[in-house]
Amino acid sequence: MSNKKKGDLNLLIPGADGWEIWKGSSAEGFQLHAATEHLMALDVTGFPAGPVGMAIPVRQVSSVPFRAQTDDLALLDDLALMQLEKNGTRPSLDGGQLTDHFVYGMAEEETYLTAVVMNPPGEGQLPRKSPEAFDLSVRCLPLPDGECAVWRELGRWVFGIGKPGSPLYFECLASDRLDARVGNDIRLALTQLQIQGMLHDFPRRLVVWSHGSSSDARPEELEVLSRGAGLPVEAVPRPAPSWPSPPSRLLPADVRAERLAGQAKRNRMIGVAAAVILYLGLAGYLFLNLRTAQKEAATARRAADAVQDDAKLLTEHEGKWNELKPVVETQFHPLEVLLACYRALPNTDESRFIRLKEAVIENQFRELEGELKVSRRVRLEGLVEQENSLKIPEFAKNLRESGDLEWFRWTFGSETTDRKSGQLTFVYEGNATE
Repeated sequence: MSNKKKGDLNLLIPGADGWEIWKGSSAEGFQLHAATEHLMALDVTGFPAGPVGMAIPVRQVSSVPFRAQTDDLALLDDLALMQLEKNGTRPSLDGGQLTDHFVYGMAEEETYLTAVVMNPPGEGQLPRKSPEAFDLSVRCLPLPDGECAVWRELGRWVFGIGKPGSPLYFECLASDRLDARVGNDIRLALTQLQIQGMLHDFPRRLVVWSHGSSSDARPEELEVLSRGAGLPVEAVPRPAPSWPSPPSRLLPADVRAERLAGQAKRNRMIGVAAAVILYLGLAGYLFLNLRTAQKEAATARRAADAVQDDAKLLTEHEGKWNELKPVVETQFHPLEVLLACYRALPNTDESRFIRLKEAVIENQFRELEGELKVSRRVRLEGLVEQENSLKIPEFAKNLRESGDLEWFRWTFGSETTDRKSGQLTFVYEGNATE
């Protein structure tokens, strides 16, 4: 019997020395499934069945806390973007949804919130299994109210202040060990928050989360950290993570493109499946009619002189069957033609140089040169990054040489530049008649 429960999630969260996989739900809590030493999310394997939620490490996110002179939540998104641009942390325009904001507290006609911007993920920083949602690791860990938490993520020390589920400020520290300079940096950041009016009460102490590993802070490091920060320091075990509800709106471009491509593929498959069902239904209907006509014709031949009328009816049904020729010949089936075009793409498992934006496949009767012939047409529209322009003629060569597309005569249009995305676009058209 399966142990999978409705609402279960695989939480991929940065641990002290590598990525960790936690299994559970927000309602029942999370249990550690696996702790790895992998610093790259791409190397993490062994996910249990179910969706994945990824917690973004602190070092990949910048936080900008500020006060908005309004309590209208509808205005906060625009205000957060303005604050990020003011601080010089404008997100990459082609990186996907890399910004979000989180409300920390509200007063009369005033809102305390933190705007965040995520760095575009580099190579190996996303897992092989595409996450269903993204959030911040600092939001997945319950920050102690009135205290400042310090912990280790993927070999780097970080700190954050706020309350459970609502971080006010967080930062990745420059040093890979705890010392007096780190304590001074933390105290300086907290002092600046207090001067800005974001932090009303100075933290009572620093809480250093331990992980039960050799990388935990030693007692002498805690003592030096305490002197540098001018605050008491206590080491406690890191609490179990949770998954925020609702999660953040963060969505890197690679994952968003994958989702859009998957949705488009599902829509195409549904459309093709519906067309196939319609074609098969029509073929079955005509076939049944044909069998009925054959029986009636045999009876008529034995019982009456009206054989010519029944034979004419049979001929008409045979003509309708022939009309189905464009859709019953398997080598020209839309799915087969689309698969052959896909195989001609010069893409690899690691890189998608060319992306097909649109594929139109037509099989229909047309009057050509005074005769009714089957006309077959394929129209492909593709997108290519500027640096991959040499892949376009390679794709054209593959189409011409494809044994599965040998009936088509191809026309290759010249490339143009898309004004919006800056990518090269091209349109190829193939035609075949018989």
